[in-house]
Amino acid sequence: VVKWNIDKAIILTNLDKIEDLTHGWAMPKYDINFTVNPLETKSVTFIADKPGVFWCYC
Repeated sequence: VVKWNIDKAIILTNLDKIEDLTHGWAMPKYDINFTVNPLETKSVTFIADKPGVFWCYC
């Protein structure tokens, strides 16, 4: 549960050391979709503009 109308940050770190083993993360409701390469960290910020359930996929 998160408060709405406040910036949220999603941080994903891929700790795999295998060169071609990427990880993806998506939240379709906010058109967020990104890939993280091995030993890399990526983040994305969004504002939940209304309360609710927001499905995420990895």
